[in-house]
Amino acid sequence: MDDIDCAAERVEAFNAVALQSVLSRMAGPASSGICQACGSAIEDERLQASPHARHCRECAADIEAETRRKNRCGPR
Repeated sequence: MDDIDCAAERVEAFNAVALQSVLSRMAGPASSGICQACGSAIEDERLQASPHARHCRECAADIEAETRRKNRCGPR
């Protein structure tokens, strides 16, 4: 087996795990309507678009920015 085959298998395994994670989240209960990070109410528009949202718009943006920074720079 060469490197390309190994890489393809890793990608396939990663995709399967990611898909299972998304499906299990969607099967779970809908959001409580309270942000898990700051405790404020999640916006109605956000809950209508994503009933399983766990964070308000501001906290979600902060978490996404931090995730992008970590992916770009690595852990500190």
